[in-house]
Amino acid sequence: MKRIIATSAAALVVLTGAASAMTSASANDAAVQKFAPEADLSAYSDAAIAHIVNTINDDRDDSFVQKQAQVRSLLKHLN
Repeated sequence: MKRIIATSAAALVVLTGAASAMTSASANDAAVQKFAPEADLSAYSDAAIAHIVNTINDDRDDSFVQKQAQVRSLLKHLN
């Protein structure tokens, strides 16, 4: 009985982490799509998308147009 409970708990932890990772990836894709809606992100690695999202979320006071230019430049150079 303890083995079943432990196995179920381990499986739940693994599945929760996978679901969280998928949600995070889709949220990152949505953030990038806000600044470059025409971008096809399927060819980019998760690390590249995360780098772009970090640029979007930095603390500088850039305008939407400036952020959009940065995102498009990163998309061009990271692929």
